[in-house]
Amino acid sequence: MRLTLNLASRRYVNERALKLFCLALTLLLVLLLILQGQLLLQSREHNLAFRANIEKLQVQLSGKIPERFTKEQIAVQQQEFAQAKAILQQDAFRWTALFDRMEKLLPKNVSITSFSPNYKSGSLMINGVAKNLIDLQDLLDNLHADSFSQVFLKNQSQIEVLDYQDQKHLAIQFSIQLEGVF
Repeated sequence: MRLTLNLASRRYVNERALKLFCLALTLLLVLLLILQGQLLLQSREHNLAFRANIEKLQVQLSGKIPERFTKEQIAVQQQEFAQAKAILQQDAFRWTALFDRMEKLLPKNVSITSFSPNYKSGSLMINGVAKNLIDLQDLLDNLHADSFSQVFLKNQSQIEVLDYQDQKHLAIQFSIQLEGVF
């Protein structure tokens, strides 16, 4: 077999399309290089600004912050952080959402007289008055059906209440403790 090159034969590679593709690829790479350069300069400027701010803060705080804290200073800081954390936890709880839930759970003849929260144990003590035992049982059933982890009836007693016409009626006074409220 004899291999020869035929110069009159057709070329299989479209050189014009190949040159345009290479030109477009080169322009795209140059554009990406310019964008990367701009991002590098911006991040360098931000870095310099942050370093300048850190130096200003170090100058302002020089002498105010000791290099090492003593055990007493650490204990005081931990106590202050614990107090701040407790305040933030109390502030984070949305009472209006709880009141809306309680309004939906309360039967018709039951009224709540007080709420006593205990943030440490995550419980809430509810004091109130029910017209009769059936209404109190309905309240307890509604509370058990809701998403509270535990519902405890702490005490109940029969009392006399005055209606809007100043007539005395028997009612049931109760205290319920709800766990898992907060």
